[in-house]
Amino acid sequence: MEPKLHTHPAMVLPSPPHAPPEPDPLEQELRASLVAHRPVPDADFDSLLPARPRIRSASFWSAVEVAQTASRWLTTAGATRVLDVGSGVGKFCTIAALSTARLVWGLELRAELVAVSRQLAHRLRAQVEILEEPMESLDVSRFDGFYFFNPFAEHLMEPVERYDDQFPASPDGFLRDVSTVERWLRAAPLGTAMVTYNGLGGRIPLSWKVEKSRLVGGDYLRLWVKRTASEDLSDALIELNEHLVSARQLAGLIRGKDPRVRGNPLVARLVAGFS
Repeated sequence: MEPKLHTHPAMVLPSPPHAPPEPDPLEQELRASLVAHRPVPDADFDSLLPARPRIRSASFWSAVEVAQTASRWLTTAGATRVLDVGSGVGKFCTIAALSTARLVWGLELRAELVAVSRQLAHRLRAQVEILEEPMESLDVSRFDGFYFFNPFAEHLMEPVERYDDQFPASPDGFLRDVSTVERWLRAAPLGTAMVTYNGLGGRIPLSWKVEKSRLVGGDYLRLWVKRTASEDLSDALIELNEHLVSARQLAGLIRGKDPRVRGNPLVARLVAGFS
């Protein structure tokens, strides 16, 4: 019988530390391209997303070209603290943060998408902070730039078109949210910048002026800057695809029973009070 070998506890050597995981080549390439402002195929970027948000990306998240252009416009306008309202998986936030080397904020209430956006920012080492709070309680005075990709349209979508059924469709909810943003815009300091894509969905005060406009990916991208301190409450602007229509004009079309807006209660409420 062979003698047993007794090892003194002090002689037990610790296991070698695990080597850090190898950097993902695709993540490295995407990050380098976005930092250098080079084009990135959406399919490559979206491959970092889980299956469900990846499949819905074309409908719900900003294309890379849109996010890069919007980020560049906001930077040119002097915005350094940008908030993406309805940030979803954080695609715009991540691209903008890498493009500007600055912290970018997102506002998102779906817990699933908050988790996805934080993971995405972590994988690409982007400075992104996702806020999870109602719009009504948010202190927006700390931001000097906003990004809106028609964030409230889901309130008006048919069930089959919506991302999920977590938040019921609601015209009242749509009007509540666009009214909240309108209050933000009226209270914003001079020089505050905003980019809208596929429309804000609500009324934009006349103190905001369009500085740039471009058709990108089938929808209009617009840079707005607040240029006037005094507010003209007698009118506002509404984005209708390629057109900017005043609320007073739209109210006149309703009174004249124009077939394009006749019988649309949402439009009627959106322009209520303007004549």
